[in-house]
Amino acid sequence: MDSNNTKTKNAHDSLARQTLEEGTQFLRSVTQLADKREVEASEDIFSRAGIKLVSGGTRLSGKYYDHLVAHKLLKPIEQSLSITDAISAAQLFDLICEEARRVPSLCRIFEQNKSFERLQGYFYQLEIPAQLALRLSVMQEDRPELFQHSLTVGMLCMLMGVRGDLPPEEQQALALAGIFHDVGELYLDPSLLAPGHRMDNDERRYLYTHPITGFLILRCFSELPKGMAMAVLRHHERMNGRGYPYGLLGGQIDRASRYLAVAEVVASLLTKIGADSRINMKLRLNLDKLDAKAVGVMCALFGDSKTEQESLPDDGLLMTRLTQLEKLFDGWTAFRTTLSPAVIDEISYFDERVEGSRRMVLETGFGRCQLEDLLSKEDREDSEIRHELNLAHTEERGNSEIRQELMVMFDELSWQFQELTQALERKLADYGWSLPVSRRADFNLWMAQVHEFIAR
Repeated sequence: MDSNNTKTKNAHDSLARQTLEEGTQFLRSVTQLADKREVEASEDIFSRAGIKLVSGGTRLSGKYYDHLVAHKLLKPIEQSLSITDAISAAQLFDLICEEARRVPSLCRIFEQNKSFERLQGYFYQLEIPAQLALRLSVMQEDRPELFQHSLTVGMLCMLMGVRGDLPPEEQQALALAGIFHDVGELYLDPSLLAPGHRMDNDERRYLYTHPITGFLILRCFSELPKGMAMAVLRHHERMNGRGYPYGLLGGQIDRASRYLAVAEVVASLLTKIGADSRINMKLRLNLDKLDAKAVGVMCALFGDSKTEQESLPDDGLLMTRLTQLEKLFDGWTAFRTTLSPAVIDEISYFDERVEGSRRMVLETGFGRCQLEDLLSKEDREDSEIRHELNLAHTEERGNSEIRQELMVMFDELSWQFQELTQALERKLADYGWSLPVSRRADFNLWMAQVHEFIAR
């Protein structure tokens, strides 16, 4: 790890420890929970200065927040509290089964596989540490969307562990990591993650630390499965090194973390689009980021899922969009040849992402000439042609499915280009770059084409 990466890692670690130690947001949430559930001090609560703030046996309420937050506590607040009717592991498993019933294509797999009986037995025997049960109760009450998301990720992790034939102990670690993967977010201000909120650089630093916060919480419990805390730490790392918090490359990321990363991505997609073939396409479009074997396991789970019929664009519009996209890539290549090495180095991240998007299109078999041939074929049973076009799926792909996949690809590319242009615009605003004046008009023209593509 070079000096810059080491510095970034140390900064993230320090901020995570600071966030966890202060615990202001969690303290607010747990005292608010005490207005609805019976939460009491299991022991005397002291400040670091030795002042007794709350006597053991006292039932808390929201009014205690101002009193407690005004002091540095001797112990983290969760170590001195107990809650009645805390979520048990058996209840978690039952809630996950309920979540599976919301996704019919997964429910069948979930209910028929005998491996889940073993997992059920494990969950029913597991005792969740009281401090973690308290955090889950806070999440369920104060952050219901995050709790639902965590259940979905836990469900997908179970399915992947069984379908991927992982060892039983790794299945256990993966399932629990899925449930607790975002426990660190309980220490973040929820407004940072509110829909429509655009984070600034300082806020983004806090987001990048939530896996570390979760790891610091979970590593303290030796009774939890080995590897669980590490999977939580690395679930936002990506195979191409573009993840966070440490920017690890694929070879540095353990298997459970890779599987968890795919499960977390798919859980977010389920919220947006439901269970259909578009999930498989979106995963295929991101194979540079995600583990190929984990993607294969997940795609197999959705192999029988069918997309509901919906209004689809005609071939002419699809070809127009694809031609427009190819012009963007060709335009970038031509523009890049006019830049000096120093300028290219300044925007290397942007350059790599554009080229990565180009490769992504080629790898999915959707070049313009290929598409002309593909859409003109009425006979979808020619496996040789489908193999050449990189579309040799186990099920037959008709024109409607191909159009669906193209729509997903355009949607994904629009999102990626939007993210890239925003990042570049932030870089220009914050630091500037040495693009020659003579080249700025060409660059602005290319950016206008990008925005036109995004806007369609």
